[in-house]
Amino acid sequence: MRVRSPEFDFTDVSPRWGSNLEAVHLVNAQGMIPAYIEPFLIKVMRRAAEELDPLADAELLRDIDLFNRQEGQHYRLHRAFNAMVRDGGYPDMADHEAVFEQDYEHFLRTRSLRWLLAYCEGFESIGSTGAELWVDGQMETELGAAPSPAVELWKWHLAEEYEHRTVVNRVYHRLYGRPRLFAWLYRAHGIITASRHLNRRTAALRRYLLDVDRRGMTDEQRRLSEERESATARKLGAANLRRLVRTFSPFYDPARTPPPAGLQATLNRYPVPAGRSKSA
Repeated sequence: MRVRSPEFDFTDVSPRWGSNLEAVHLVNAQGMIPAYIEPFLIKVMRRAAEELDPLADAELLRDIDLFNRQEGQHYRLHRAFNAMVRDGGYPDMADHEAVFEQDYEHFLRTRSLRWLLAYCEGFESIGSTGAELWVDGQMETELGAAPSPAVELWKWHLAEEYEHRTVVNRVYHRLYGRPRLFAWLYRAHGIITASRHLNRRTAALRRYLLDVDRRGMTDEQRRLSEERESATARKLGAANLRRLVRTFSPFYDPARTPPPAGLQATLNRYPVPAGRSKSA
């Protein structure tokens, strides 16, 4: 893992940054996730670190630190991306963001560390499955998107999701890996819980974003837009599901997930600043 500090300037980026509006707003809605889940992840990992042995778990603790620093960069830049979308004609997006943020505050107050880690591991499983779609260009094709800071943000982010894919899984198994059957079932439940929560919140935001744009459409244009939305959701949902299925295996180990073909080329575009810590 390496902590990179890219900068993406969204000043001249439109919220409609691809020709497939329905796919673009699906991604714009998903952009809410890292802005709020990643501060939550950092807090959960800090709690978990307090339960680890400073000597026996020294390597894992170093990886948690690098993981948290990567996630800090992710949410900082995604908040800028979200501001671009919100300020581009979608002011009520702020209401959806507030509800989402409150969800995580509630989880931190009311849930056990086991539950929190299972949820976080579920999210990390989902994130690493999306890396291939972004890094290897399938998402750009679906979006009809030309190269832009928006595209680069997502490709860099998902490449790093793949890079740090093992950390939360290792922490979960280090603290709650026994008995194995229960650990597996609880982890699988975490994937389902995270998926349902994220889908519910992002679907509501996507509906709002599309509703704003559909106000100026004719009845025929609206009908075609709704058909494209359904087709896009089915296509991308199926692509993600095929990759996510493997994470439910009791033998799942994210370290064995094959890398996207373009992973290293993507990461190489963002060199590590001098003096930054890194780990293999």
